[in-house]
Amino acid sequence: MMVEVNLPDEWPPGLAMATAQLMRQTLRDGFPVVTAIRSDVTADQVSALYARVRTLIEESGLAA
Repeated sequence: MMVEVNLPDEWPPGLAMATAQLMRQTLRDGFPVVTAIRSDVTADQVSALYARVRTLIEESGLAA
């Protein structure tokens, strides 16, 4: 399967490469859960988002 992801032009090459590696590893090793966040997000908002994602995974029975 081929997945194409269009990244923002302003991303530096290192960030694009790291994103590609993360996606390959995630798809190879587990059930991918991808979240996209804006550049102006606060640390508290990211923490709240991941708490909601963690709860969703646990309630769905996907948690190991």
